[in-house]
Amino acid sequence: MSLQSMVPMLKKAQAEGYAVGLFDAHSLEGIMAILEAATEQRSPAIIAPFFAPRRAAVALIRELAADTPAPVAIELDHGRDFGAVMECIRAGFTDVMIDASTRPYDENVTLTRKVAEAAHAVGLGIEAELGHVGRGEDYANVDARKATFTRPEDAARFVADTEVDVLAVAIGSAHGLYKEEPELDLERLRQLRAAVDVPLVLHGGSGLSDKDFQAAIAGGICKVNIYTNMAVAAVEAMRTSLDNPAVNYIQVQRAIQEAIKEVVVHCMQVFDSVNRT
Repeated sequence: MSLQSMVPMLKKAQAEGYAVGLFDAHSLEGIMAILEAATEQRSPAIIAPFFAPRRAAVALIRELAADTPAPVAIELDHGRDFGAVMECIRAGFTDVMIDASTRPYDENVTLTRKVAEAAHAVGLGIEAELGHVGRGEDYANVDARKATFTRPEDAARFVADTEVDVLAVAIGSAHGLYKEEPELDLERLRQLRAAVDVPLVLHGGSGLSDKDFQAAIAGGICKVNIYTNMAVAAVEAMRTSLDNPAVNYIQVQRAIQEAIKEVVVHCMQVFDSVNRT
């Protein structure tokens, strides 16, 4: 199937009550693992490539996705400035994310609106973040984390001010590994879902339980970003492979790919995106 924007994927997920996974890929093994999982599970997938020249990554994914019976999108994850966004637009990404969440509201709006105009002019979808999804170590101070949560009244104004297609919200998840047990603010999520009609995104999915994911999806999340669990599984697979002195490089690569694929398949099943072609 040819590449397509994530926006129709996520609108379908929103209407039918499931979520689509975005999976970061730092290597060929990562891309192959994601696309093999999408093919076997007949699940839509969004890939965020973080390697090689961007045009080369897009060309590779486009070629491989042509044999995948499910829709595939390529998104810039956490673009920090307009230049990075434009580079990805020119490279052939189907969607972009601008993350100005650490800036004051007005600056976030100004940059996000500029990116939205550029992306929409060439038919790309745009995601932005309001509130701020920090890192797992931030859970050492729960009160500090809560201060960065997305406020429903701000979300409604932000979507109107920027015309974003997809909104990433902060409700208690975090990037990387957690120091303490995460706790999602599901009541806030319900308020956010009622305040805006665009698809909502949960960043920092690694480290949450299956029950957390299911509760978030029931509350209105229809896109979940995953990376750390994949990276941890890949490193463990590499270490295990290297315990065998006779192992060769190709076998190590394949072990890494299989480990990443196992994580992706599990996520697709938990997100209920299987057979959603």
